[in-house]
Amino acid sequence: MKFSLANLNWAKLITNRSRRAIANPKTPILFLSGLLLTSAFPQVVSGQILGDNTLPNSTLVNTAITPTGTLHQIQGGTTVGSNLFHSFSQFNVLLNETAYFNNIATISNIITRVTGGQLSHINGRILANGAANLFLINPSGIIFGENAQLAIGGSFFASTADSVVFADGSFYSATIPNTPLLTVSVPVGLQLGANPGSIINRSRASSLIVPNRLVGLEVLPSQTLALIGGDLQLEGGYLTTLGGTIQLASAANGQFKLNGDNSGLQTLRNINLSNGAIVDASGLGGGSVQLFGEQISLTQRSRLISDTFGNFDGRGIEIQGTQLQLDNTSYISTSTFGTGNAGSLRIHTDVVDLQGKTPFEVTQQLLDFTFNPLNLSNGLYSLSLGSGAGGQIEIDTKRLFMNNGANILTTAIFDGSGGNITIEASEFAELDNGSLIVTGTVGSGNAGNLLVRGGQIRVLNGTSLSTTPAASSSGKGGDIRAIADTLEINGTPDNAPVPGGLFTTTLGLAEAGNLSVSANRLIVTNGAQISAASSGAAQGGAIDVTAESIELSGLSHDGQFLSGIFSSTSLLTVSGQPGNANAGNLTVNATRVRVKDGAQISVATGNAGAAGTLKINATESIEVSGFATGVDPKVEAVSFGIIGDGIVPSAIESNTNSSGAAGDLNLQTKRLSVSNGAEVGVRGTSNGAAGDLVVQANSIRLNNRGTLSATTNSGTGGNIRLQASDIVMRDNSRIATDAGNVDGGNIEIETEVLVAQGNSDITANAKQGRGGRVLISARTILGARFREYLTPENDITATSELGAEFSGFVDIQTLNVNPTAGLRELPTDTIDPSNRIASGCTTYAQSRFSITGRGGLPQNPTASLPGQTVWRDMQSFSTATKPRTFAATPQSSSTPQESISPDLVEANSWTINEKGNVELVAHHSPGMVQGSRFSPPKC
Repeated sequence: MKFSLANLNWAKLITNRSRRAIANPKTPILFLSGLLLTSAFPQVVSGQILGDNTLPNSTLVNTAITPTGTLHQIQGGTTVGSNLFHSFSQFNVLLNETAYFNNIATISNIITRVTGGQLSHINGRILANGAANLFLINPSGIIFGENAQLAIGGSFFASTADSVVFADGSFYSATIPNTPLLTVSVPVGLQLGANPGSIINRSRASSLIVPNRLVGLEVLPSQTLALIGGDLQLEGGYLTTLGGTIQLASAANGQFKLNGDNSGLQTLRNINLSNGAIVDASGLGGGSVQLFGEQISLTQRSRLISDTFGNFDGRGIEIQGTQLQLDNTSYISTSTFGTGNAGSLRIHTDVVDLQGKTPFEVTQQLLDFTFNPLNLSNGLYSLSLGSGAGGQIEIDTKRLFMNNGANILTTAIFDGSGGNITIEASEFAELDNGSLIVTGTVGSGNAGNLLVRGGQIRVLNGTSLSTTPAASSSGKGGDIRAIADTLEINGTPDNAPVPGGLFTTTLGLAEAGNLSVSANRLIVTNGAQISAASSGAAQGGAIDVTAESIELSGLSHDGQFLSGIFSSTSLLTVSGQPGNANAGNLTVNATRVRVKDGAQISVATGNAGAAGTLKINATESIEVSGFATGVDPKVEAVSFGIIGDGIVPSAIESNTNSSGAAGDLNLQTKRLSVSNGAEVGVRGTSNGAAGDLVVQANSIRLNNRGTLSATTNSGTGGNIRLQASDIVMRDNSRIATDAGNVDGGNIEIETEVLVAQGNSDITANAKQGRGGRVLISARTILGARFREYLTPENDITATSELGAEFSGFVDIQTLNVNPTAGLRELPTDTIDPSNRIASGCTTYAQSRFSITGRGGLPQNPTASLPGQTVWRDMQSFSTATKPRTFAATPQSSSTPQESISPDLVEANSWTINEKGNVELVAHHSPGMVQGSRFSPPKC
């Protein structure tokens, strides 16, 4: 179906006819073929409508048989001001019967009560003169049959309340019928008792306004149709008004205000729409639909509708209660098909439960360009199918459930803008199994924004939250904001058309929206993604993530989708033309970031546009570890690359596989760990320039093939700058700025300690260009050294396959300290203390025997100290700083001489000095007394 305002002529005709009827209030609004009302009735019979004689002026019922059925003409009653009061002991209108309130034109309200204690059956017609409002009050209950009809000019209120409340505080009671009517006032509310009866509506009667249209109970435009009572059941029944108001309230022990805020109703009851029930307030301007209840359910193709077809703005739908539940065949809509803006859909319940029919059903239609909003069958909608703006969808709940392809949509189809979606789930939201929340745009209008806020938000098994403009759209995509204590985005099912997650993708000329996440804990796993991508010529959106803890891991079970956070552009637009859009920036602020098992944080470009900048600030740690296996080959286009046999490393990266430049990658953290084949870096696989990798950390740990890289094929080489207190490389780890057909990139390292073990290398090599520059400033370097080529050792190289004359430049500045200076080799044999202690000695008085070092003690108690035995103090090292510069071949550097003090030796003689004192000396000379050999002590 093609939409145009020409399709709205029927609505204008209905409105005009309705206005003509209201303009002549003296004429009963019958619209009944063949029904003739006269002042004389051919036959009077005993009917189902009986007055109770409780009013000063009693209600009179005259019943007559006519060719079209039974007519009950209701006259008399008590008039107070513009209010006409009727009181019945029974009020039943059976099939082919008509209850006609023959009021005068000056009556504003016809207030009718039923006092007999029996419920009322309405399966015929209720009529009144002029524009009078009609109140039908029966505390025992009311049932509207399939043929129940209304033909009144005013509003209709059917209620099982005990009484009608007036502005001056007086009331008209159905349970205390003898209450006097002393004042003149207007009704303002309905007072519900402790156990009000139920109201059931099964009416599917034809319209008396629009021929051949099933409307059930219907009132004219601008009027109100209300069912107020205990449990409300619409068992296939319809409620209709063209742009008017429909109110459904199920409660007890409270007052329902006719024109006020009813959010204070405490004791709520249930409202059930089943078997294709429809509540419809659509019109030139969508009307107002209000529901107040405890358990509110729509099942078996039931609908709440308040669509706009003309140039008036819609008023929308409001639902308040404890729980709202929609099954997989029912929906709620506040869309616009005209120039007027759609009304909003507002839901305030403790629980919202939406069930879908088929996972990914609408998602696949959007991808195939077969989406038809007229075929929507389940969910919440506020679409723009004209030039008017779509309405807002607001959900305020404690717990939100969406399952099995359930939908919440505010898509703009033509020129109008899409509405915003706001979801507040104070406890948790569980969005599961291919469900969809979209504020997209297909035409020239902008998409709406999407806000999801809650305690715990779980986006599971392929569920998508998206503000994606279609390829044909020129409107801007909306922004996404997700705020939660815990945000878990988990899983993409096998053969899913798209991954699950949060997306601000643009497919054409429309600029993508931005995406922000704020959470204490963010989990993205099993192929789920957070993505701001551009597949066209428009700018990609920015991503901003703030969290205490971020955990990214794994891929989908079928290997089609990696988990992670991505900002990217595609090689081709949807139309197949080369794209030139820039990707948005990606910023992460966290305490801890962990990326493992093939997950990635990535900014990438696949076209002539540049990739965005990737910045991660993690106050405690960044950990990148492991890889994924069994990856689908197409994943390479958006990942750090398949490294063989379907293996993709875990990575934090900026990547270009086209002519566009890769963005810079900046990491700032206390501790950076890259291990088990994971990579952190910038990369260019085509002719695009690689960006720069900058890391500021207290410590950097590369273990078991952990890599920091800035590599490129044909584009300008990337650079690496590292600032850290210590850098430790183990087991084939690498720091590399290698290049293919261009010069290698540069490496700058500033650290206190650099340690390399197990064939770990620092390289700035090139294949068909010059080697890069390696500048290292460190207090100490252990294990690594400059070499002209790679070896199984720990190498620092800047070579070129073109030859030594194309080698790069290596400059290493260290404090020239020999770490082995002053060390002495210890004996390998274990000391046997029995050989060191004289057997004649005994232990007493807590005695002990200790050996420190090698000097100062003979090899056994019977031996004397050899002359060469010395005691040597530890010396303080002298230090000197001298740069070492390497070009094609390493240059030697001299080691500063160690300052050596005279050795202290053991005295072996003694002498008497000029003062007569005895001195111990180490060398024998004339006049000295030679010390004798020690003999075993006698102790």
